[in-house]
Amino acid sequence: MAVTGASERSAGERGLTAGELAVTRQLLIHGPATRGDLGDRLNLSYASMSRLARALIGGGIATEDPESAAAIGRPRHVLTAVPSARHVVGVKLTGDTAYGVVCDLFGEVKATTRAALPRPEDDGVVPVAGTVKLIAQLANRLAPKVPTVDGIGVAVGGVIADRSVVREGTFLGWRDVDLGSLLQDRSGLPVIVTNDVTALAREQLWFGAGRTHSTFGIVTVGAGLGVGVVREGVAVEELIDNGHLLAHSPVDASGPTCGLGHRGCVAAYLNREDLERNASAAAKHPVTVADLVRARSGGDPAATRRLDDAARALGHVVSSFAGALQTTCIVLAGEDVAAFTDSPALQAAIDDRLRPGPLETQRCTLEVVPTPLTFTDWARGAAVAGIQHVLGA
Repeated sequence: MAVTGASERSAGERGLTAGELAVTRQLLIHGPATRGDLGDRLNLSYASMSRLARALIGGGIATEDPESAAAIGRPRHVLTAVPSARHVVGVKLTGDTAYGVVCDLFGEVKATTRAALPRPEDDGVVPVAGTVKLIAQLANRLAPKVPTVDGIGVAVGGVIADRSVVREGTFLGWRDVDLGSLLQDRSGLPVIVTNDVTALAREQLWFGAGRTHSTFGIVTVGAGLGVGVVREGVAVEELIDNGHLLAHSPVDASGPTCGLGHRGCVAAYLNREDLERNASAAAKHPVTVADLVRARSGGDPAATRRLDDAARALGHVVSSFAGALQTTCIVLAGEDVAAFTDSPALQAAIDDRLRPGPLETQRCTLEVVPTPLTFTDWARGAAVAGIQHVLGA
């Protein structure tokens, strides 16, 4: 079942050349620019830049128009990326739902949809064939909203290999599922499968923190604690431990326990399941993160203390991660991030870690960028990863 409205070029057309991709990336990240400016930024000769500009214009990726203000000498023409040049469907898979979007070249969401995943089998595994069929159906549903669909990006919580194979699908019960190949065979489109936090890292690289930082980290808090890394302008696609080294680092030896039995580790404070389990046990009735936030707003000291403890743990993760990466920027994302960034304990923990000694002259500043996310935002990250894949990045 090929996606209705799929571009004819999607099935076999190559991505951009390295030079074309470099110019396109500059236009998407930094906006319109003249050939001369682009050549200076990318260290390209005038002849090479002219050749690349002609190729991008001919391929519909960019347009070129004269500057509005007349200048003395050679006329200056401004290259601009064309939003409608490519459209990609992005899908975020949770344990029970597929959230879909379709985005243009600039990552702008043009339409959204969602559907329940097939019910898990008796062994807890979500049926693979049914999931592939559902993703293709979502793409078909979104295709009429745009001129063409040029690819599909899928974001999954877990360990992904080769942009295709779900080595470990944390919330789906999957092991070694080649989702990319199965979906490409069914849809006829280029497909990239990526870890969901890595997809956010790729999205931030082009359309967020990457505009001003070549190296930065992402920490997500929600159903699980995740990390993403961008190092020198490249998103690290396969992390060695799926975030466990940070998630289970110790904070307080007398603190609550996580699901793995660690006492006082970061996950015990920040994983939604662990946070809610520990809060419910203390209250002797079911308590959710939303309940804690409401109680804190009402002045409840126990809820305030629990969320402050979680925020403090997050501050230690942010500080350690920034120090390891040697970056001055950490993006905080996820469905639960606002519950912790609203606590002054987060910044207090970071400030305490940054406090210099009496004989130190070096001063470090750390930019923390809170980015609360809906599942549509997660799907947009998958779509941006798909855009980059289709272009050849």
